[in-house]
Formats: sequence, C-alpha cells, structure tokens
Amino acid sequence: MNFLKNFFAIFLICLVVTICGKMIFAFYLFPDITISQKLYAIFFGYKFDLATSATIAFVATLLEFNKKTMVLLASVLIIIIFGIQVADTMYFYDSGRHISYEIRDATNDASGLLSVAFSQHTWLFVCSILAITVIFILSFFTFNKTLNVEKFNKFYIFKKILIILISIFFIRGMFQHIPLNPWQSSKITDPNLSLISLNGAYNLIYTNLKTKNELKQTKKYITEDENNSIKNLYGEIKDYKPMLNKAPNIVMFFLESWSGVHLKSYGGDFQTTPNFDSLLTKSIRPKAMIANGHRTTEGVFATLTSSQNPLGKSIAKTNLQNYEYETLIDLLKKYEKYSSVFFQGTNKDTSGTGALVQSLGFEKSYGKHNVSKKIFKENSWGVQDKDLYNFALEKLENMSQPFIIGLNGATTHDIVIPKEVELINFTNDEELNLKLNTFYYSDKWMYEFVEQVKKIYPNTIFVFLADHCGGGLPNSNFLNYMIPFAIYSEALEPKKIDSYISQRDIAPTLVDIVLGDYKKISPFFTGKSILRENNFFADYYHNGVLGVVKDNIAIEIIEDKMSCYDVSNFKEIPITCPKNSSFIANQIKSFTNVNQDLLFKGEIKEFAKYR
Repeated sequence: MNFLKNFFAIFLICLVVTICGKMIFAFYLFPDITISQKLYAIFFGYKFDLATSATIAFVATLLEFNKKTMVLLASVLIIIIFGIQVADTMYFYDSGRHISYEIRDATNDASGLLSVAFSQHTWLFVCSILAITVIFILSFFTFNKTLNVEKFNKFYIFKKILIILISIFFIRGMFQHIPLNPWQSSKITDPNLSLISLNGAYNLIYTNLKTKNELKQTKKYITEDENNSIKNLYGEIKDYKPMLNKAPNIVMFFLESWSGVHLKSYGGDFQTTPNFDSLLTKSIRPKAMIANGHRTTEGVFATLTSSQNPLGKSIAKTNLQNYEYETLIDLLKKYEKYSSVFFQGTNKDTSGTGALVQSLGFEKSYGKHNVSKKIFKENSWGVQDKDLYNFALEKLENMSQPFIIGLNGATTHDIVIPKEVELINFTNDEELNLKLNTFYYSDKWMYEFVEQVKKIYPNTIFVFLADHCGGGLPNSNFLNYMIPFAIYSEALEPKKIDSYISQRDIAPTLVDIVLGDYKKISPFFTGKSILRENNFFADYYHNGVLGVVKDNIAIEIIEDKMSCYDVSNFKEIPITCPKNSSFIANQIKSFTNVNQDLLFKGEIKEFAKYR
C-alpha cells in the first residue's frame, strides 16, 4: 500500500500548509472580522484546499520510481503553493481581489514586484521567506522518511488508476454534480468571508488552466423585463449646444491609484492634493466618480469605449481584445484628425496596457524604458511623474494639433519618495504618510505640467481621473471604487452636479464638448453626458458583488440579496433599502446582462438600440 501512503503523506502536508496560507490571508487583510468568523470561512472552503493538495500529491507521485526526485519535487511544489498564497495576500492588499490571469505578466516586472513586496509588506515578506525555508526542510525530511519507491509490476496500472480516481474525487470537489469552481466560495453569502474561504492558489491554477487567454462570460442575473428596465435608466436629454469654436487639444490624466479616500475633496482627512482641489472648483465635475475596474487596463477600456469591462476582469491579452471597438480616440481621429500618444510611467507591457491602448486607438505608446532623461531615481514600478511629464512635453513638440494624450504615472503606484524632495508630515503612521506624500508630489508635478501645457498650447482641455483605486483602503466595496474626476479648461464654464457618475460617462461628455451631439455621433455609448443629462447611475463589480450608485445611495447585490448604504457624505453608512431598491437592482442587473452579452459577442455598438 505504499502508493496510497505516498499520495496521502504529500496530500496531508500540503493541506496543512495551504490552511496556514489561508490563515495568513485572513488575519493579514481582514482585521475587523472576528477570529471565529475567519476560522469558519477558512474551513468553509475546505474543498479548495483538498483540491489543491490532491493536485500536488498527484503530480509529485508521478515520479515515485525515484524516491529522491519525488521527495524533492513534492517539497518544492508545496513551498510554491505557499509562496503563491503569500503573493496572493500581497496582491489582494493592492487590488482587492485574488490574483488570477495577472500572473502571466509577473515576468515583465519581477524586480518591481519583489521590491514592492519587501518595501510595503516587509514583515510578511521576511517571515514568509523564513516560513518557506522551514516548510521546505520539514517537508523534505518528513517525505524522506515516509515516502517509498513504487516499483512497476502487474498491479501498477490498477494502483495508478486508483490514484487518478482519488485525485479526481478531490479536485472535482468531492460529492457534487458539478466541477469545483471558484465562484462556489460565494455560497457562504458574506462577500468578505467568501474571499477568505477561497484558496488563492487554487483560484490561480484554476483560472489559468481553465481559461488560458479566453475569457468566459459570467452567469447571467435573473431579471424582469430587461429591455424596458434599461430604457428607464435613460431619460430625456437636453438639446445639444456647441461649446467650443475650435477643436481643442486634450490631455487625459489617468492618475495612477488616486483613491478618493485620500483626497480632501472626497472626504479624506488630509490635504494631499491642494492643486487638484483648487482646479476642481474651476471644472466640470460630479460629486465623485466610480471606477469600472481595479486595473489600469480596465479603467482605460471603460473610459475610451464607454462600456463595462468583463466582470472582475480585463480584456487585455484575451480573446476580447481582438474585437473592433469604436472608441473616443477613433471618433476624434475620424471627425477632427486628432494625433494621439499614450505615456506610461511603468513598463508599457505591464498588464498589456501599451498594446491595449494602441488597439483602442492611440497611435503610439511609451513606457519607462523610453524615458532616458531623469531627475529622480525610479521607484519599484517606474519613473517618477515629474520625469514622465518632462518626457511628454518633449514628445508634444513633434505632434500635430489637435492632439490627445493619455498619461498614467508611477509615483502613486508605490510609496517611494525621491530623496531630493521634502517629506511632508501628514500622520505618524509611517507607511500611510509615505503613501500620502506620493499623492502630494504627484499632484504638484501634475499641476506644473498643466501650467506648462497651458502656456504652450492655450487651446487645451484637461481631463483628470484615476485609472482605479489603490490598495490598503477601508473594507468597503464602494470606497474601493470611488475616484476623482474633473474636466478643466479656461474656455469651459465650471459646473457641478450632486451625483456619482461612471467612467463610462467620460467619452459621451467629451464627444459633446469637442465633436458635437454624442447621441448622433456615438449612440452606442452606455454612459451619459454630464453636460445635459441627469438620473446618473454608476456601477461596479467586486468579487461577486454587483453594485450601483444612484441618488447618493449605493445598492449592492449578491444573487437575490441586497444591501444599501448612504454615500452622500463619501462614506458607506448602512441603511434600510429604499422602496425602489428592487426596481433599481433589476435595472442594473438588466444593464449588466445586456452589456456582458454584447461585449462577449464583440457587438457593443448594438447597445444603441437598448437606450
């Protein structure tokens, strides 16, 4: 029975290690959840742990003809699984979701990732290295004593078939009629406990083996009268009135990780962005904006196409990127012959951003490797914003007008402050203080760039938004998507509306300002123009939770359950759901069903007939 002893020895050691990895995830990331709830969630997801352990045991015992090789392979695989879980914990801290397809880009910024892991998660990083060393040594010596060589004989095939059946039993989720899928963690009903119950290593392995580069549409929501429900989201629209006599240049700041939580104008505790806050009062702006994703590629896609992303994912480097999209950039080129360039402070291949923005209309894309002249040393991710903006100014000299440029810096992607600048004392929390300083200097350099561009190119409008929120935010779905937004130009009259709007609303608003009536030019946009519409709604999707913000109320939906929050003061205060909540929930579920259908068919322009 050595073959069973080999399998279950590896299986049990791996199971203990994966449960320890889940405990690190739970206790490091969710301090507000009680210990009993954490433990309940950890063991609620036992099927994911069993499946992971069975996979490792099966792979390792394939080499049971050679004991040394089997022992070494089993030990290495176990520390890899543990390492993935720790990396998943760090990634979740930044992105608010488990790592999945993003692992494919790890090699592009391996040094940056390690640097961030060490600088922002020092104790976790150091303790994990020690833990990996201890786990490897203990596993190696345990397996060396326990495991035995399995010789080939007349019973070998039957033994191996039995191991395959046992592995399949655990990998499929034991006694259930469907294969084990990460979404099954949501059966615990509480979204945070669901995240804890899901084994991060299993999620990574499953999503990368199952989907490769092909995204699958998520399960549809149950709705009523979808077509009319969507039409009710779009009311009357005021007549179009031209705003500008000449096509302006456009500068779009995709401000990296600028979470509204850290800005005074959006309820933050510290004056981290005085220049932006000053420009805000002179701009066209909403109460705040809701991001449509948690990656740069997701924010860029929603902004330029006025469409949802695939729920919880990006189209970058997937089959969906191959479809043709008529974007804001395409329309500007088509009607006014705009030239266009996208500037990125990080590696332009990070998450496939460079290739994505070019597929969405930008003619050129530059990253940190193109920036040769630097005032400051790079941080873990790329060049400081000041150096990126100086590089962009140089490139503008050779661009024809009108132009549109996108800027996505790297200063606020890290907590590294150049030694040449003075550190501001916002708080005694050292790590938070460094983060707030990155906002302060990103804001300073952004404003300097605006003033320089205004002087050289007076006919320019500036669009400010965050690509997405950063990490380390309060345990709130809503606050993980609240970002700043403003359109500033001395040629435009300031305007404020007391509504949250979506990144999807940017493209129709800019078409209205620059090209003409967006309802005639781009009737397929799912967003609204902030200039002449009302009844705004902003959607987000976070780890199985579908959210919509409307009339200063955030409604979050998990299957047939709803939770409601008053967000009128940039906070998430639980309230009893208003009477019309079910109606609004049906609207956003219908909107999402149709958007996802059209997105996965490559037919998002067909949305025009639903409005």
